[in-house]
Parts: sequence; C-alpha cells; structure tokens
Amino acid sequence: MNYSEALYFTFRDEKWIKKILIGGVFTFISFYCGLFFILGFFVMGYYLHVIKNVMRNEKTPLPDWSDLGKIFVDGVVGTIIFFIYFILIGLLFTLPIVRIASDPFIMGVEKGITITFISLITLIAWFLVINTALIQFSINNNFSSAFNLLEILNFIKDNFGNLLAIAIFSAILNGILFLAGLGILAPFTNFWGLVIQAHLLGQCGLEHFKSTPMVKAA
Repeated sequence: MNYSEALYFTFRDEKWIKKILIGGVFTFISFYCGLFFILGFFVMGYYLHVIKNVMRNEKTPLPDWSDLGKIFVDGVVGTIIFFIYFILIGLLFTLPIVRIASDPFIMGVEKGITITFISLITLIAWFLVINTALIQFSINNNFSSAFNLLEILNFIKDNFGNLLAIAIFSAILNGILFLAGLGILAPFTNFWGLVIQAHLLGQCGLEHFKSTPMVKAA
C-alpha cells in the first residue's frame, strides 16, 4: 500500500482544484441543506469512480465531473449497496447488544465494556464489508457481484490487514481534516479525505485482482 501516493496523487491532476471544489460543494449541500439523497449520490458515485480508476491503473485517477449521469447512476447503486449491508450488519450486531443490555445478571461496568466492544466490531464490520462490496461492484460493474458473499469474505480474508489499516488511517485523517476545515469548510476537506480513502481501496483492489482479466480489460 502506497499511502504517500494516495495523499499526493490529487495534486498531480491539472484540474484538481476544480474537481475537489465541485465535490466539496456536493458534500456541503448534501449535509448542510438536507439533500443527501439527491446530491449525496454524486459523492458516492465519485468515490466509486476513484476506486475504479485506480484499479484500472489510470494515469490520472481523479475522475472528471463531465459525465454526471454516469456518476449519479453509479452513486445510486453504490448507496443501495451501502444501506443494504448497513442495515443487515446493524441488525446482526444489535441483537447481542439488546440481549446484554437487558440481562439483569451482567454488572453495569461489564455491560458497558461488552457493548462498547461489540459496537467497535460493528464499525469495523461495516467498513470491511461495505467497502469490499463496493470494490466488487467497481471491478465488475454488476450489482449482483456486490452480494457475492464468498468473494467478499475471501477478499477480506486476504486483505484484512490492509483494510483495517485503511480504516484506521482514514478515521484519523478525516478527524484531522474535519478540524482543519473548521466546521463550515469540513465538507471540502473531508471530500478530499474520501478521495484519499478511495485511492487506498483502489490500490487494495488492484493488488488483489492484478491477475484478473477484468481489471486489464476494464
């Protein structure tokens, strides 16, 4: 994994300021104006296109915003994939939390520690499964491939260390970028953070699928 490449590839694109600004505007309006389920699709679509371009080994992985229709459609599909796994994994881990919380024989401190641990595992599971599913969709351009559980589990097994490192790195980076954005500029700085995360996931996918004909032909 090349973290420095993920951090600096943006600045090698001649139009990087324009591209990040547009993404920041979409992110800003999505969250501050309550239009996530409209403009948020563009952000998700762009995220997927960065992953796809890195896996294609494109010279300039930062996508152009010219094909808004394609970005929007991919974003809609990506968001559907996101929420399906978000709900399923959430329900899976909510059951033991509810059971522990309602168990009168478990002490309060013990409950708190156990619930915190399960919540942390839930966050990790969300990151691993959802992003692996999005990588699968990006490489195959097929909705059903995002639900090939055998492929997803194999990918996670083979790349667990890298995926976990990306999750930790992204969490720290986005926390720093949020503070650097001083709240109102955070959508712009954190959009860049999202692009960096997508690049790292694309690297992970490229390394995993480098011998797969679909990557070369994509």
